[in-house]
Amino acid sequence: MATRMLPRETIDVLRDYVDIALDAIGMDCTLYIPTNTTYGEAEKLDVFAKPSDYSYLSYSAKVFIQWNPSLYKLKKLGLFTEDALPILVRFGNKATALEGSNVGTIVSIDVSLKSYFRVEPEFIPGNYEGVEEFELVNVASKGMQDAVIRKVYSAVPRRVQT
Repeated sequence: MATRMLPRETIDVLRDYVDIALDAIGMDCTLYIPTNTTYGEAEKLDVFAKPSDYSYLSYSAKVFIQWNPSLYKLKKLGLFTEDALPILVRFGNKATALEGSNVGTIVSIDVSLKSYFRVEPEFIPGNYEGVEEFELVNVASKGMQDAVIRKVYSAVPRRVQT
C-alpha cells in the first residue's frame, strides 16, 4: 500500500512556487511573529494572556488577503462560522527581517497563531475603516501537507493593542 505523502524535495519546490506567486500578487505588510519563549509563557496563562505578555519579531513580508471568502471556501478549509465571515490570509515561507542580527536579510519564517500583520490603510476595504492590524486566530489549512506547503490562516481585526 503506497502512502500519499509527498517527498520533501517536492514540498520544497511547491513552497518556492508559493513564495514566487506571493511576490507577484501579494501586498506588502509588516508581520509580527511572537517569539517562541514568550508564546510558551503566554500560553500557560490561557485566557488571561494579554498582548503585552508576548514579544514579537518583525518582518517585511507579502500577504494575500481574501477579504470576503465564500462559505463554501471556508467549509472546504474546515472553518465553520456563524455570523461574521473571517478574513483569509496566506503568507509565504520567507520574509525580510526588520530587527535582530539578521536585519535586511531574507529568512525563513514560521507564522503562528497570535501573530499579527499591519497593512497600509489604502488597501483595506471600507468595512474595516480605522483598522490597520489583523491578528491570526485560526489555521485554515486542512491536512499536514497543505499546512506545510501553503500557510493559510483566518484573521480578525486586532482589537487590543500592546
